[in-house]
Amino acid sequence: MTSSSPEIAVVGAGVAGASAAYRLSELGFKSHVYETEGHPGGRMAATVINEAKFDHGAQFFTTRGHRFQSAVDAAAADGAVKVWTHGFDEPPDGYERWCGVPDMTALASWLLAKADVMVHFGQPVDNLKHLNASAIVLTPPVPVSLALAQHSDLEPPENLLNRLRNVEYKRTIAVLFSLEEHPRGLPSHGGIQFVDDPELAFIADNATKGVSESPAVTVHLSNDASLALWNQPDHELTEFASEYLEAKIGAVVSLGSVVKRWRYAGPVQVLEESAFLWGNQPLIAMAGEAFNGPKVEGAFDSGRYAAEKIAELLS
Repeated sequence: MTSSSPEIAVVGAGVAGASAAYRLSELGFKSHVYETEGHPGGRMAATVINEAKFDHGAQFFTTRGHRFQSAVDAAAADGAVKVWTHGFDEPPDGYERWCGVPDMTALASWLLAKADVMVHFGQPVDNLKHLNASAIVLTPPVPVSLALAQHSDLEPPENLLNRLRNVEYKRTIAVLFSLEEHPRGLPSHGGIQFVDDPELAFIADNATKGVSESPAVTVHLSNDASLALWNQPDHELTEFASEYLEAKIGAVVSLGSVVKRWRYAGPVQVLEESAFLWGNQPLIAMAGEAFNGPKVEGAFDSGRYAAEKIAELLS
């Protein structure tokens, strides 16, 4: 790569954006990453309440493809991720569920560090043309990326536009409880996953998971409950989550709580392509978990594919 090589911008420092930057670096291309938040990870998110620390987005991830497994193994060797548990059922199914170390933001942080990329945290992008890039990778949720492209007069062609407009997302509400004592009604690994429960999707003991030294529990409402209660005030959501938390694990004493709303918690349907590309000067690639395989591995694969296509087209 020389000083005359094209400038590439990556919008979003979640797993898809970090994967794109990582793969571009492997292929000899430098990029700049722009992230609205002050930290990487996207929906693999963590936060602190007083002395308690919480994972409050994706709680774990799995591996299936060899490319993602290879990256995860390398991150594990560096201490950035670990196997949390081999299943949430009793008995466990034996399949590895991974989490970040010290929290779920760590995988994206590791990818960005390996890419040796400049990340502009706390810097939202309001017009893609202001980036002055030869190519741009868009990795926020599809509605956010599409609105940004349209606002920048870089709208995709009609055939892609119609498909992108039809991508829908599930909503998830997470309620975070800082507790007086460590809860006793959770399994030894600290996680309970609910399948087809009308009210709850997941309960995570962040202390048992290794995220927090202080007692800290994350409660994810189900997608149906999240949609139904989306506009309710925080105190009502906290009461709702507390009632169902105690029904599942027993009485707890809360020292504080915070409500987190995930408007784009995951795609309802997944596009079969690994990414959409269009345009010229700049070339646009839209990637993320809505493309060719949802969740963390899907986002990783999509970001990687977008990087490879951009490198191919710019070479």
